[in-house]
Amino acid sequence: MTETPMVNAPPDSGREKVMLVGGSDTSKTRALVTLAMMYPDRRVVILDPDDGVKKTLMEFGYTLSTLPNLSLIQVTKDWSAMMALYNQWREVLVEGDWLCFDMLGRFWDLVQGYYSQTVFGKSHAEHLLELKRMSKQTSFNGFDGLTDWPLIKNMHNTELIDDAVLFSRFNVMATTSVGNFSPKEKIPKDGVMGLFASKFGVKPEGEKHNIYRFDTIAFLHQNATNQAYVFNIVKDRGRPFDINTEHSIQGSAFWPVYRELKGIV
Repeated sequence: MTETPMVNAPPDSGREKVMLVGGSDTSKTRALVTLAMMYPDRRVVILDPDDGVKKTLMEFGYTLSTLPNLSLIQVTKDWSAMMALYNQWREVLVEGDWLCFDMLGRFWDLVQGYYSQTVFGKSHAEHLLELKRMSKQTSFNGFDGLTDWPLIKNMHNTELIDDAVLFSRFNVMATTSVGNFSPKEKIPKDGVMGLFASKFGVKPEGEKHNIYRFDTIAFLHQNATNQAYVFNIVKDRGRPFDINTEHSIQGSAFWPVYRELKGIV
């Protein structure tokens, strides 16, 4: 990992903690890559579990070599290796820089798989199958509520997501996909999840407390009338917004439109 020299960096205007929620092909990864183009004097580091960033760069006609301020942390099943890289970058990034999580919901799945492999010597699916064969009464997802889940949540929440979003000095932007509410699931009526359920009929994927960590949450989708790419703001702590207003990002990306809308430097 090499440091990119910072020249004439603009003054910090306050930390941004932004989550973009949307289905496939709604320009979520594009929004992350755009940060590196807009702020050439700021470092932008993306944790990429789907290998989608390089493909998005190709769409713009860029490569990592032509955007020297952009760096990737390739996310694999080896959670400890990813955390080692994260902790290295955590010491390098400063105010005004950006750390980004692409497909945040994948991290919740990955940490469970890594924990299962490390503790039980089996993948998460293999562990569940063994418990099923043994006809054991198991807790949610085959993990014990007293011994397993506290460790899993500590690895995912305390050491990574909370550390980055709540306790670091850099800006954070994350993307996550959406899922549907199951017929047996209790539909939330209050808060951000209630807004997603009542207005859009979807829920953000990933660890359930992710939506409380971010100050700004936007839903990216295609307009039902003309299929143009738009976003609706679902949460914007400290800033006024109207959830019913669609903001077009056709031919652009989330951050430049949102930045102009809110007057952010």
